[in-house]
Amino acid sequence: TTDVEPFSDVRLNAKAAFVFDVTEGEVLFAQNENEILPLASITKLMTALVADEVLNKTDEVTIDSLSIKQDGDSGLTEGEVFDRITLSNLVLMSSSNDGAFALAATAGDSILPNKGANAFVAAMNLRGEEIGLKNTTFRNPTGLDITDNQSGADGTAKDVALLMEYILKNNRDILAYTKESDAQMQSQTGEIHDAQNTNYYSDNIPGLIGSKTGYTYLAGGNLVVAFNVGLERPIVAVVLGSTQQGRFTDMIELVDQTQLYMAELSE
Repeated sequence: TTDVEPFSDVRLNAKAAFVFDVTEGEVLFAQNENEILPLASITKLMTALVADEVLNKTDEVTIDSLSIKQDGDSGLTEGEVFDRITLSNLVLMSSSNDGAFALAATAGDSILPNKGANAFVAAMNLRGEEIGLKNTTFRNPTGLDITDNQSGADGTAKDVALLMEYILKNNRDILAYTKESDAQMQSQTGEIHDAQNTNYYSDNIPGLIGSKTGYTYLAGGNLVVAFNVGLERPIVAVVLGSTQQGRFTDMIELVDQTQLYMAELSE
């Protein structure tokens, strides 16, 4: 046995990190957890959450021309129609910007007719306030950088953990596909999409419940995961402002240290 305290010698690439035991409400590790940083595609967790609250699972979402104009190509085509839950699964798993924007536009129109994504972003910020995300601001539904110095969303590692905790407790279904390494998704119009998880390490995290990656020029590498240590003992871990590869090695380090900590607790 070693006398090394878990987390005592953690060295991360990330600017900020946070590890939270949901069951006990206990912070296991925190590093610059209140620093406001760009969220990149972690934003899509809020997009999927609000869409889940506003639309039914089977509501139809059409991929329109404005959605296709979003950066990045996730293989969606203009005019394609999805049921909401399938598109949401595709968005969270493969981080599709087109899909996230289409979800926002459709759900936004149901909140305020013809206001689309603008109404939706307002709803994202309102929900953030209600959930208690004190330092989070959403500017678009994708998390894509808006300019070279303005991100699509800002928040703290602690806020990201709170958001993930809220989803775990209230809307866990939306995370289902984020623990798979790949999946086939079919649109209502018949197109088949081979979706790959942007969390390439999904198989390396035991007890994974859900995860979301983020990467932009302004944000660097971001990652949030929820995983079980033992039976229904969810832990949420967040890294913000790491590198594209470093976010994964940072996370594996935090998961390992969490397991060490839990093993010591149970001795």
